Amino acid sequence: MHRSTQLLLSLLSVGTLALSSCQHDTSFVPDASAAAAAVAPVVAPVAAAPDRQLGPLPSLAPLIKQLRPVVVNIDSRFKPRQPRMASRNGRRMGPPQPGPNDDGNDEGSNGNEDPMERFFRNFGNPHQQPGGGERHGLGSGFIIGDGLVLTNNHVVEVQDEPGGKFRAMDEIKVRTDESSPGGAREFTAHVLGADPKADIAVLKLDGPHLGELKAAILGDSDALEVGDYVVAIGEPFGLQATVTSGIISAKERSQFGGPYSDYLQTDASINPGNSGGPLFNLRGEVVGVNSAIIQGANTIGFAIPIDVVKQILPQLKTKGKVSRGFLGVQLQAITQDMVEQLGLKSTQGALVSDVVPDSPAAQSGLKPGDVIVGLNGRKVAENNQLTRDIGAVPPDGMVKLEVIREGKTRGFEVKIAPRPDEAEELVKPISELPGEKEAPADLLGLQVEDLTAQMAKRMRLDPGVKGALVVEVVPESPGSNAGIEPGNLVVEVNRQNVTSTSDYRRAVKGLKKGDTALLRVRSSQGGTHYTPVHLQ
Repeated sequence: MHRSTQLLLSLLSVGTLALSSCQHDTSFVPDASAAAAAVAPVVAPVAAAPDRQLGPLPSLAPLIKQLRPVVVNIDSRFKPRQPRMASRNGRRMGPPQPGPNDDGNDEGSNGNEDPMERFFRNFGNPHQQPGGGERHGLGSGFIIGDGLVLTNNHVVEVQDEPGGKFRAMDEIKVRTDESSPGGAREFTAHVLGADPKADIAVLKLDGPHLGELKAAILGDSDALEVGDYVVAIGEPFGLQATVTSGIISAKERSQFGGPYSDYLQTDASINPGNSGGPLFNLRGEVVGVNSAIIQGANTIGFAIPIDVVKQILPQLKTKGKVSRGFLGVQLQAITQDMVEQLGLKSTQGALVSDVVPDSPAAQSGLKPGDVIVGLNGRKVAENNQLTRDIGAVPPDGMVKLEVIREGKTRGFEVKIAPRPDEAEELVKPISELPGEKEAPADLLGLQVEDLTAQMAKRMRLDPGVKGALVVEVVPESPGSNAGIEPGNLVVEVNRQNVTSTSDYRRAVKGLKKGDTALLRVRSSQGGTHYTPVHLQ
């Protein structure tokens, strides 16, 4: 036998031995004998060990078959309309304001943007378009029982206008997987509860046979350790039921979001469209909600720990929003060089750097320099943990704090108050908002408003600029045909100065069909020009 042939067979034999030593439970392989038969032609020439076979390879297939039915696809739609301060062709009023996923231009590709595509304005909604046209959100979610679906809030919300409020999408469709009981089905859904601060939303499905749907099991994200294997299932880029796997790369990644989540980092591949989908452990339990990526990074994704979700889920189900507790302290981390001065043994705990006057903390006797090391019998490891845990306490709830003051341990009972900034309401579809009926446009097809200081700041105008701000243009009207757009500022009509809506209305009052009005207009890009408008 040729020497190279002998060497090849020798290597194949070594490889067979190595693989055999990594055998897995055969329940993970549908047909172990088939796997052995597949390699039989390769190992047959090894005469010295004719009984050796390639052992069954580990497989996640049985686990995935159990998990796929609980994962759903979410397709949301923002109905076409001409929102205030946005044009029908999708241009924005004034220079675009850099957002979490916007680097200051409509391309959104290069520049000094936020290092994280903040909870996927693109991640959960890769097809969303700016302006007032129809917009679609694409994301994932998972069934939690009783006809409820858990997902990211940003998957089902939309900004009503550039710089405006975020509202729930007008239409939400939820599609089950083909492996689900009853097969692939489509349900209409509405937002039952939403918490933008934690980026979590609960949807309620409408339709029959909801009790037949298989629900996910919520696990324990606190029990996770770095290196634990996890599986992500979702719809990246519209590719249904995509499964990826990896490990927990890190925990308590708090630098990317608000104070109410400490994200799990994973190298399981997640992409736009995975947003809101589940991150499972190998027991098939949901341990996170996939939520964010770092732009340009490879296999670096972030998930909201399921324990954070479980804290707020009861309020989302019953009240539709989350009312967070308020202690009234400013906290900071403890560094090693502070330990001796504070009379501590380690850097564990949350240092009180300030106390809000008349707050629950002040009324209970907490002072700057106190170190909170325990909450309701649970150790406080660091300040972010305490912020999250206090936020999960409903207003008017009582908590017991363990505090170290000047090296001595003291106990405090505090009645938690509502957060002062909890006046925000649950988002509603724009079509349901009261008092936003469109005012009739004039003969030019324009609707104008006075330029406020806030609007001028958004448009980056000099403080002394005056005019009538165009907030809507009727399609195919004289103004539309002349190229006037929402965000334009009318400063003259037929050589008459316009400093307010009153000036504008007086100037156009005498116009009639067949006339040509000469408007001096300042565009949203800052240039000023005259525009003739023919009244047909």
